[in-house]
Amino acid sequence: MVLKRRPQILIVDDTDVNRDILSDILEQDYDVLEASSGLEAIEVLRCHEGTLSLILLDIVMPDMDGFEVLAYLRKNRWAEDVPVIVISSETSPGYVKKGFELGVNDYVSRPFDPEIISRRVANVIRLFAKQERLKDLVVHSMEEQEKRDTLMVDILSSIVEFRNGESGLHVMRIRIISEILLEAVSRRFPQYGLTSSRIALISTAAALHDIGKITLPGAILNKPGKLTAEEYEIMKTHTVIGDEMLRGLQHGADIDLVKCARSICRWHHERWDGNGYPDGLTGDAIPIEAQVVALADVYDALVSERVYKPAYTHDEAVDIILNGGCGAFNPALLACFEHESLRLEEMLCLRSDESYERSNVGIRVQESLEGLGPGIAGRTALLLNSEREKLAYLASSSSGLVFDFDADSDTVELYGALRETLGLPRTIANTVETMARRAETLPALQRLSRLFAEARAVGSDVSCDTVLPLSDGGELPCRFESHLIWIDSALGPRCMGAIGSVFPQKALA
Repeated sequence: MVLKRRPQILIVDDTDVNRDILSDILEQDYDVLEASSGLEAIEVLRCHEGTLSLILLDIVMPDMDGFEVLAYLRKNRWAEDVPVIVISSETSPGYVKKGFELGVNDYVSRPFDPEIISRRVANVIRLFAKQERLKDLVVHSMEEQEKRDTLMVDILSSIVEFRNGESGLHVMRIRIISEILLEAVSRRFPQYGLTSSRIALISTAAALHDIGKITLPGAILNKPGKLTAEEYEIMKTHTVIGDEMLRGLQHGADIDLVKCARSICRWHHERWDGNGYPDGLTGDAIPIEAQVVALADVYDALVSERVYKPAYTHDEAVDIILNGGCGAFNPALLACFEHESLRLEEMLCLRSDESYERSNVGIRVQESLEGLGPGIAGRTALLLNSEREKLAYLASSSSGLVFDFDADSDTVELYGALRETLGLPRTIANTVETMARRAETLPALQRLSRLFAEARAVGSDVSCDTVLPLSDGGELPCRFESHLIWIDSALGPRCMGAIGSVFPQKALA
């Protein structure tokens, strides 16, 4: 049996009899420590830091009085960790006011009643403990909100990267690179005002830099050769589209994360000399978050293999960037990039192992919900519904067909312009039964059902070319892509659903 530890109290008074009286009153319920001066009290505090539940402090003492002890506690932030009750025969308003200004929790004058002292000590300890629990709850709530914000960003950016033919590593690497560069800029160029909270915000928002690409044709996104001038102009529109998507959110368009993401989406292809797009901004007219993500995006694109090019080595990529091969960047930012280049390579190796590549949206969902205690299930459901609404809004802007299958409810949600062209419903409940029943009236649904069954049988990502029959008897060549979402459960791997897309390989008449 483990005995519960009793609260520990420090009594600070230069008069022996006063300490003895207080000790006799309180030692039945508390472990009592004593100090006969302010200096001795500081030494006791150093030896018992983090273990004291309360300090009973006299004001009038030689060498270092009670006010000096309070000032010392405040300066060293100890007053935030332990409450203080002043016990003194000095009761003038000036003394009492000064005590409270220095962080005193209660003020008791002598002579005192033992019962009152006991109750006040118990009340202050209890209230302070409650305050600490509330503080922990607030911190925990903020941490959970940050996790959910990151989860939402990961879900949306993963869809874009999946369509773009890039692994989820790109999103994660952009976040790492941006964070390293932002920290370097913060240290060397404080005029940019990059606090730790701002750095965390920008690093999270960076993952959404290419969200506008969700509306672009797959034939352009995944073209193995060089884009034509017309195709390049279409590709460039993803910056403005991404900004407009986030601006159009029904809820949350005015929160800092979305504002930061909009800035990054629109301006991460601007260049220091004005030769970027879409607005031709120059110098520091380009927000620092967009400048940093632009450099991070260029570096990761160089060192990563793409359908249109092999990967460069780290050293080759650094030389290309520093020599202006990818356009002009802020000289201050380039100085940070060059200084951090070796650390950048090391950190990417440490934090970009294969486990990240194998991760998917389902696992991230599970991780973000681990440890959530009872009583917040309703709040969790609301948050998940909110994320689904955001996904639905972005997917509805697609020129193709985007589908989201939830295995638990056996429901498929369909979005995008192609849905109406194919005559498909927005929601399909009881998926297998409904698809079988409507296969004759909706031939495209029959083909999609067969493709989805094949994807589930494979158990991983599926991409293929297919032909969807149209209601007028024609056929539409399309690209089908599907990503299954898995989690590890007590009974083994479990498929939670799937996301995917269907895009025409030629423009509809």
